[in-house]
Amino acid sequence: MQEGRGRLAEVLTRVLPEASKPVKRLTLTERLVWTALVLVIYEAMSSTALYGVSVSAQQASPLLLNIIFASNIGTLTTLGIGPIVTGGLILQLLVGAEILRLDLKKSEDRALFTALSKVFTLVIAIFQGAAYIFAGYFGTLTPTTQLLIFAQLFFATIVIMLMDELVQKGWGLGSGISLFIAAGVAGQIFSDLFSPIILQDGYFHGVILALAQGLVTPNGVAPLFIRHVAQRGDVLGLISTTAIILLLIYAENIRVNIPISHSRYGGFRGTYPIKLLYVSNVPVIFASTIFTNIYYLSSIIWSRYNTNNSNQLLNLLGTFTIQEGATQPTPTGGLAYYALGPSNFTDAMTDPIRAVVFVGLMVGFCLMLGRFWITVGGLSPERIADQLIAAGMQVPGFRRSPAIISSILRRYIYTVAIVGSVIVGLLASTANYVNAFGTGTGLLLMIGILYQYYQILIRERVAESYPALARLVGEV
Repeated sequence: MQEGRGRLAEVLTRVLPEASKPVKRLTLTERLVWTALVLVIYEAMSSTALYGVSVSAQQASPLLLNIIFASNIGTLTTLGIGPIVTGGLILQLLVGAEILRLDLKKSEDRALFTALSKVFTLVIAIFQGAAYIFAGYFGTLTPTTQLLIFAQLFFATIVIMLMDELVQKGWGLGSGISLFIAAGVAGQIFSDLFSPIILQDGYFHGVILALAQGLVTPNGVAPLFIRHVAQRGDVLGLISTTAIILLLIYAENIRVNIPISHSRYGGFRGTYPIKLLYVSNVPVIFASTIFTNIYYLSSIIWSRYNTNNSNQLLNLLGTFTIQEGATQPTPTGGLAYYALGPSNFTDAMTDPIRAVVFVGLMVGFCLMLGRFWITVGGLSPERIADQLIAAGMQVPGFRRSPAIISSILRRYIYTVAIVGSVIVGLLASTANYVNAFGTGTGLLLMIGILYQYYQILIRERVAESYPALARLVGEV
């Protein structure tokens, strides 16, 4: 069985594109340069329009997946990191649920996991690319143009997949996926703060520039507290964004520390930290993916079978309209309408029922998916207890038994998972109601990613300054 898996991994590795590892360990400066280079290439792709797509189709999608998947409709990053993230999540679920039995401690199984993740990525890229074209997101196209656009989307996904692999294999820092998400959210926040574009209310898009403008204009700064224009940056958003960022930074550092000690070396003591955000942003990513796929599927069905919103059964799934100058349908009713939720303060006040329903859906799904992720993501008390036992650790004052340690961990893990899931669900769903920059989901992802990069930079700096210590803790 193991030999068969090894041969399968070898065959897939030989066929699939792959980024090679550096021949020697790069310095921190070199890895930062490579990380910046990969980010520049991704941003260039995000600004390069697909050949054959009209200018009217090159517009930002209103979907949450623009944040989660760092995508930009009508460009080479139309699919963004969506195929990579979706493929990886599906594969992780299959392994976590033991539907696909892989022992990631073994090199052959790790190689097969990596190869299969690429296969899943390419399959999903084919499906998503076809779905975009089939749903008419790029307008009415000839068969030749459709094939040409599909090829661009597929090969762009391969390039993005290789850039992510390049970063993860030691050329850069962290992962390309995290890098692209954080950069996209940070770009949106920067735009809402400093964009010099004049909007229809006569003020700059960026709230900082708009406030300066308001100080020297007759209308003053009063219209800037809540702006009723698209792509706005207002004072309400500035205050709410600052508050959410501070809250997330605080929440990232809240944890329950369970004392542990080595069973053979009693003098070695430490703690096992259980973070408040124990399941991190995974529930929000899952929930947002589900909600957005509801929009995708219902919009495809609507565009083919219910364009006049006359079919009462299909109307339950979603009713849509295409606004002037747009190619993408806007939900006006049905499940798709409530699954996306209001995008700003004005929309939330106009339809408070929709706002409340969306919060309930997001928090409910986050609770359910957070509990599910603990089981399949290797975060259950039983898994953690087994890992501590395997590392020779125990809880002082208790017998060294997986059942006893897991019972101690269970008191905390499920509690913090529930509280953490509610927190991220509430932030992700309500941040848009107070015009937060980058959306609530985007802020959740960005702060989590930046916190991880902070830890990586500290670790790399220690490894470079104290190589003997790095060798001791297995850094090299």
